[in-house]
Amino acid sequence: MTDTHETMTNPTPQPNPGITPDKKRRPARREHDTQDEVPHSASARTTPDRLARALEHARICARIAEENRGKDVLLLDLREATPLVDFFVIVTANSRRLSHAIAEEIDHEMKQRKEFKLGMEGSEEGRWILIDYGDFVVHVFSPEAREYYALEEIWGDAPRLDWQDPARVSGVAPPDAAAGA
Repeated sequence: MTDTHETMTNPTPQPNPGITPDKKRRPARREHDTQDEVPHSASARTTPDRLARALEHARICARIAEENRGKDVLLLDLREATPLVDFFVIVTANSRRLSHAIAEEIDHEMKQRKEFKLGMEGSEEGRWILIDYGDFVVHVFSPEAREYYALEEIWGDAPRLDWQDPARVSGVAPPDAAAGA
């Protein structure tokens, strides 16, 4: 009986082929294939004008942000970078109140255009408000949060798109408007 009791309390260690006395256990290496190529659109386009509408709405959001005293407004084309979203609008607001005003104005205008958000995050804190419209996402940052998260650096290869209305910027009508008159 004592022999059985001794073997239960002091079992003989079993040799482990992965551990040598002078080395610690190393995690097993796993070989795997690289990831598949990324498709270059956020989702299947069931209507032909969906991409054009998303781009136009993203441009409108950028203009609204600027009109509401947003700073450093940026529109990124992410179609080649990720299948999740087509466009990012990134803007800096100098106060929590201004962040909320920009987000509310954008949401109001998009509702008028029958573009409804899928979700809104961060509106309680106001440091980073994210409004997700599916094909495009609007980011309203405080200056500190924009510097910290650095989305334009993370997505640095994404083309920056022009979002400004040429007539408003220069004070003259765009060339095609003059030709049509």
